[in-house]
Amino acid sequence: MADEQSVQLNVWIPKDLKDYVADRAKRDNKPGMNVLIADLIRQERAREQGEVIEQQSLPVLQEMMRQEIRQALAEHRRDVRDDRALEQEEQRDYLRKGFDRLAALTVHAIRNAGIGRRLAYAILAKAYGPSFAQSAFEDAKLKTQRELVPKAKQDEE
Repeated sequence: MADEQSVQLNVWIPKDLKDYVADRAKRDNKPGMNVLIADLIRQERAREQGEVIEQQSLPVLQEMMRQEIRQALAEHRRDVRDDRALEQEEQRDYLRKGFDRLAALTVHAIRNAGIGRRLAYAILAKAYGPSFAQSAFEDAKLKTQRELVPKAKQDEE
């Protein structure tokens, strides 16, 4: 401020504004109205320059925000994809265990049915003879096959 060269500024302003400047200079303990006017002009210039800088930096800030939002969305998509893959893997494991259990139960049922058939055949053969046991086995097989065939196919036959 001391390095600045002073020049005279002659302006006409309304009386109430001149009175305000004089009162404020006294209140702020300024040596004169010229110091207060210079301060007010400096403040106004700084405000205007700040607005210009703000307007110039607005596109940069907008691009930065867009970039941040794009990165956040990309990260969110990756997280969702990872979560979905984890859930699918868990579901596959669950289904695989269920199918394995079902297969084991099916094998167990088939084995028990075979054992039951052989035991029944052996008991019938011992009690009534092998030919009766064979005919009982054939009759049971035919009736079971008829029961397992869907009703639509039975109607066609």
